[in-house]
Amino acid sequence: MFEIVKGKRLTKANMKPGSINYIGATAFNNGITAKIANDEHIHPAGTITVCYNGSVGQTFYQTEPFWATDDVNVLYPKFEMKQQIAFFIMPIIRTIGQKYAFVDKWTKDKMEETNILLPATTNGDPDFEYMEQYMRNIEKRVQVAIKEIA
Repeated sequence: MFEIVKGKRLTKANMKPGSINYIGATAFNNGITAKIANDEHIHPAGTITVCYNGSVGQTFYQTEPFWATDDVNVLYPKFEMKQQIAFFIMPIIRTIGQKYAFVDKWTKDKMEETNILLPATTNGDPDFEYMEQYMRNIEKRVQVAIKEIA
């Protein structure tokens, strides 16, 4: 379902200050660890980043172009991936990643061998419509809950 691309190393000494998100192996701030101007290895928005080192399994959806460090794999969808579909898939990826520890990294090769079980249509294809609608329903419930609190 995804083409997996390994991020590229960029040392702090070579970072130029700027506005491009630099995605590192962290569990916080959607993976953003710096803002840089370096633009040699930029990945597009609409992809998923997964830490395979450091905070192994941490998974984020990127809404802006970014540079991913070499401790992060970038998942390029081979299908039309709306944000709601990404939000459905991400917790599944994160859960799978939890079985890997720092000494047993979830490398690109291991990630490519990993199967993700998803809802399927009657003909066995991933049911993207179901996933999208499921997440839209969650969003609506959260919005209602927020309004009740306010």
